[in-house]
Amino acid sequence: YAAKDYDGAINQYTAAIALDSKNCVYFSNRSAAYAAKGDWKAAANDAQESVNVEPSFFKGYYRLARAQFEQKEFAAALATINSGLDVGTNDREQKKLMRKLKAEVKETKDEEYRKTAAAHQIQDCCAQQFQLMESLGLLNRPRDPQMERMLVEEMMKKGKGCVHGYAIGKYPEKGFYQEFNKTFIGGFNNVTYQTMQYRLGEHFTSAFRATSAKFPEEWKDESKIELVVNNWVANGTTSLLHGKIDEARTYAAYAFFIQKYFSVMNDSTFVPFSAQVEDLFYADEHTLVSFLRKHIPCSCLDKKYKEVKSAAKMSGCYNEHCSLPDRKVERSKANPCSRCRSAYYCSRECQKADWPRHKLVCQLTAEIISRR
Repeated sequence: YAAKDYDGAINQYTAAIALDSKNCVYFSNRSAAYAAKGDWKAAANDAQESVNVEPSFFKGYYRLARAQFEQKEFAAALATINSGLDVGTNDREQKKLMRKLKAEVKETKDEEYRKTAAAHQIQDCCAQQFQLMESLGLLNRPRDPQMERMLVEEMMKKGKGCVHGYAIGKYPEKGFYQEFNKTFIGGFNNVTYQTMQYRLGEHFTSAFRATSAKFPEEWKDESKIELVVNNWVANGTTSLLHGKIDEARTYAAYAFFIQKYFSVMNDSTFVPFSAQVEDLFYADEHTLVSFLRKHIPCSCLDKKYKEVKSAAKMSGCYNEHCSLPDRKVERSKANPCSRCRSAYYCSRECQKADWPRHKLVCQLTAEIISRR
């Protein structure tokens, strides 16, 4: 490979893979050789295999994202990059390369939108308008310039601009989303408190009961739940960009809650998430922007993220009598309950003080975890 004999390198790595097909490095290195030849499809296949073999192999994600990017599979490349960053690495240079690639993918994706706009003669169209077209589902169907122009101009005249992934174009699903949204919010607000503890949890439990009673089959349908999550995330993003922080927090917490609850209902694993729901419902801007930005298909929160990313992410101490302002503690310094991991505290003293209130919920949560 160093001698630029890429065909020779490919043959050598192929022989090595035949001897050990569980070595992620062999697939990654052969991917690099294919990439050097400009065979991006083969490079992507080998990079994908490297992360299949070893899901924590950071370099495999980088090479897969690069190959997808070169094939103009921008959405797939961004998803791969985010997966790689979630896996993480201690190598700062590799992290730097991955973040640089992410910026390059986003910039090129926007430029491709502009080129497409010019090619189809849609007047005054920009990247944001074509993100709108993507959210309407117009880019994955036979071209109809007249209809595209009409829908885009109609939405832009209404001042909507980018809709951040809001699925307004899925008309058969529109009625379901509106009814689900109305039922969830109605259930959330219609609560008769059963205890004096964890009142926020009772709101979400009430919302779940209301929607599961009315939409039992839809709660089992991943596409339906994904539609609701995407629309709530889009609404939260719009609210945030218009300075409606509390409204954005609420939508983010709603989206996270049903996303996680769907996983619990349809998976054999259970990871407590009540603390994360509460963190979003009362989120600091860094936490809120990070969550929404990760879930929207556009780059509309990139500027906002740069403004808030230096601020520490905060968690709420579960002791209602905590002396800290707003009971907020830096998340990196918060101590989880070691038994249920669904409550966080600023100190050992606060955890002890809250135990009489927390112990029943702790026991129930621990039992659920043990049964899964």
